[in-house]
Order: sequence, then structure tokens, then C-alpha cells
Amino acid sequence: MKRSIISASVLCAMCAVLMTSCGAVSQFSNSGTRNTSTTQQGSTTKTTASKAPVSAAQGIDYVRKVNDNAVYTKNITSKIDVTINSSGKDISVSGKLNMRRNEVIRITLTPFGLMEVGRLEFTPDYVLLINRLDKEYVKATYNDVDFLKANGLDFYSLQALFWNELFQPAKKELTDTDLAIFNADMAQQGSRHITLTASKLSMDWTTDAAKALITEALITYAKGTTQASTVRMEYGDFMPMGSKRFPTKEKVTFASKSMSTGKISLELLLNKINNDANWEPRTTVSDKFRQITPQQFFTKLGKM
Repeated sequence: MKRSIISASVLCAMCAVLMTSCGAVSQFSNSGTRNTSTTQQGSTTKTTASKAPVSAAQGIDYVRKVNDNAVYTKNITSKIDVTINSSGKDISVSGKLNMRRNEVIRITLTPFGLMEVGRLEFTPDYVLLINRLDKEYVKATYNDVDFLKANGLDFYSLQALFWNELFQPAKKELTDTDLAIFNADMAQQGSRHITLTASKLSMDWTTDAAKALITEALITYAKGTTQASTVRMEYGDFMPMGSKRFPTKEKVTFASKSMSTGKISLELLLNKINNDANWEPRTTVSDKFRQITPQQFFTKLGKM
């Protein structure tokens, strides 16, 4: 019975992370962060920005300041406490977060802090889910998961959210020219909003005007349609990291009209955060594990 409960918790946790991290930002086709400017072949994105209420120069200067406040480190690792809320039920589990810029985002689950039982790994090329208790895993491209196939999830969208950064669809790097299309409401003195509209996406970052730090990101897709969905990432408890600051609390809330469960939220509390580089960015799965399809994974989850 205990093993069954842990197994169900692990699967639910990995599913919630996958749905929360992927489901919403799957709408961000080919979004990016601060490195190697590239536009995916065949992708066209029409981007517009509203007129700044003060001067364009003031707005651009502030957006540049926020963008420059992103951390420069190549690696971020931390022990984490994870809480997932779905259908009014909380699942709490401890684990570890490993991120290497442009290479991987990895969440390892260790209930009670005793042993690793599950792993979720995002790379630029694939998503890997490992259920160590049942010796099963899923390795799939972002288009292999049915409910993501039509949306074209991009790794760099996730990276921007997890790393507390601004981003622009179809960009892996924000150049100084790109920053000009963002709109900063300079009339706001406390919480200042930076906004951007791209195709069906509306992006709204709330920032601390005094510190030029992102405290919340709200992304709305296809507002007013049957496809409407939102993802809200909240950041808190910033700590020094080099000359910059990084949030030790991140909470993602995903909501969509197509979700029968309503809202799903994932909260990460980072403990003992550092920039350790002594770890492998790719997981090798033992040949003793059985590979299953994403559909089999979610079918199994539904029977828990």
C-alpha cells in the first residue's frame, strides 16, 4: 500500500510538472532567453507593442535594466520542496533542481528525502520522465505528446520562466533592438508592468520598479476563445547570486478551458541554491527500465 501511494504521488507530481510547465508554455512556440539568437525555420511571428505612456527612451531603458538583471551563471542547482495542487488536493515531495543554461532543466523527486523515485528532464530536443519505482520511462520529443503536438513547445520558453527572465517568441536571445518592442508602463512607481503582444499571446511581466526585478509573469493565449489558457509564474524571496539576485520561490499556476481539473499549480522552494557545475547534463536510462509512450503514461496516471 505504501509503495502504491508513493508511486501514485510520483506520477502525479511528474504529470503536474509536465502539464504545468509544458501545457501552458506550449503555446509559446519557439520562445527564447538571452543566448544565441536564432529563429526556427519556417516560423513566422508577428509581434506588436503598444505605445509607451511616457517616452520611448525611458521605457526601453527600464526594459534593458530588467533584462540586464538576469543572472549570468551557467548552472543553478538547489535542493527543493515541491508542492503540487490539482483539483483541490496537495501533493508535497522533496527533491532537487538542476539547470544548465541552454542544455537542461531537471527536477528530481525524492519523497521523504530518502531515495530518488522520479525524474523529469527537459532538454532542447526531448522530454524525459523516469518512474524508478516501476522501472518505466518516457522519452519523447515535444511533439510526441498528443496535447502538445499542435502547439510546438520550445525548451527556451521554459528556460525563460524558470530563470526569471523576459523573453520574446521566436528568439533565443534578446538583442538591444528586440528590447524596443516591449512596453514599460513608466507611470507606475511600485509594481511596474512590462507588456508584449505576439500573435495570439499576451505577455505581462510585473516588476519591482525600484529593483527592476521580475516578480510575476502572466501569459495569456487565445483570450476569449475555446483554446484560451493562462500561465502565471510568481517569484519571491530573492537571494544574491553573484552580482545579481535570483528567486528562491517559484510558483506556476496553469489554467485552461479545456482542463477538467481546473487550475494546476506547482510551487518550488529552493534551498541551498548554488552554481555547482559538477554534474552530468544528460540522464542515461538503465536498460532494465521499460520504455512506454506518453499515452501509456497518462493512461496509467488516470487509473491511480
